[in-house]
Amino acid sequence: MQDAIILGGGISGLTAGYLAQKQGQDISVIEKGKIPGGPISSFREEGYLVERGPNSLLLPDPWVETFIEELGLRDQLQETNPIASKRYIVKNGRPEAVPSSPLQAVFTPLFSLRGKFGFLLEPFRKKISDRAGSRETVASFVKRRMGLDFLDYAIDPFVSGVYAGDPNRLILEHAFPLMRGFERDSGSIIRGAIKHKKKQKREGTAYKKRSISFKDGLGILPQTIARKLGNRLWLGSEVVAVNRVEDHWQVTWKREGENFEGFAKNLLVCLPSHAIKRIAWSERIAAPLRSSPNLEYPAVHSLALGFRREQIAHALDGFGVLVPSKEPPTILGALFSSSLYEGRAPDGHCLLTVMLGGIRHPELAALPQDRLLELALRDLRALLGLKGDPSFYRCTSWPRAIPQYTRDFGPWRDTLKSLAEEFPGLHFGGNSVDGIAMGASILSGKRLAECLDKDIDV
Repeated sequence: MQDAIILGGGISGLTAGYLAQKQGQDISVIEKGKIPGGPISSFREEGYLVERGPNSLLLPDPWVETFIEELGLRDQLQETNPIASKRYIVKNGRPEAVPSSPLQAVFTPLFSLRGKFGFLLEPFRKKISDRAGSRETVASFVKRRMGLDFLDYAIDPFVSGVYAGDPNRLILEHAFPLMRGFERDSGSIIRGAIKHKKKQKREGTAYKKRSISFKDGLGILPQTIARKLGNRLWLGSEVVAVNRVEDHWQVTWKREGENFEGFAKNLLVCLPSHAIKRIAWSERIAAPLRSSPNLEYPAVHSLALGFRREQIAHALDGFGVLVPSKEPPTILGALFSSSLYEGRAPDGHCLLTVMLGGIRHPELAALPQDRLLELALRDLRALLGLKGDPSFYRCTSWPRAIPQYTRDFGPWRDTLKSLAEEFPGLHFGGNSVDGIAMGASILSGKRLAECLDKDIDV
């Protein structure tokens, strides 16, 4: 009997498996896909380095950085290019740089004079009750504390870029718990942020978060962990059934038409909510899962577009451009991928990564690739002064891209928590529980590895 079976070979499951194996535990990781890492996947073609999923990893704390070094990827590490320090948001049909200093904030055309004063008054606004705050949407919170301008031309495009979501539907406490905590504990976002930084400095826990990638793309991270797991990682294997048998777990999975069976003291589940529900669980687990809400996962298309540099009039001197829902363009945004990191495009060329779909445009979910390309090029011509067609084009479509932390997320998470409390050795993690960012998913895997039975030497 094994110490643990891990369902899901995305970055959470891989991290949990690696850390458990490092501690001397006998584990198996079961992954449906043919490659490890889920959406974290990269490829080279015609001199371009393309990310199928996330384009960068925001390091959330020192442990993740140490983890990367432990895996032997220090020499692969890439910091963001200094020229990519700007962030652009579309206002009145043109990209405007997000202010990065108080002086720039005074003169930015992104916000009206009334909007700028509204932001300055944020520390003096009253907070609402804890009960009301726990149910408040991101849009309601931002509008209440900072005004409509800040919602429309800062938070709305940011939410679309991160979640492919709608701030009117995301619940603040679930989607951005730190912001919720600032108001709850300090009465203000600005005061809360200042106190938070002072506390970190006082306790010696201050850490400057930063975005990184790897010379061979983010896909090298799950690939490296997969190699270290060796034959403990079962790729191309779909979990069919899970049963609780006395004091252990029985897992059945299928690979290439053949059924396999495993037994373990612990079961670590790192799957999307819809995949968790699809498994044939024993009825005591299946019944609560059936009655729990379904998390929404909007479709997102990622278009990698290569151009000669002279085809684009814009300086491409930033991270990318995001499109507020009030603005005409159809795209959610475009990353200036070859500006962000070196080695993303051939000499004299540039690579853009354009996102379409999301909650904002569900009608694009089943749109043919040639039509998606037309929409992307139309918007890039208007926003960046693009001339001509791409010399390189690849489209990756994610029918179920990112879980939405709406009002359904709380009951879903509560269901999983109740099941974990009722059944010893059952633990849930991944982005359907612990946050959607890549860094959060890595930390989720770390948490799961630490959750294994106390009778194992953890």
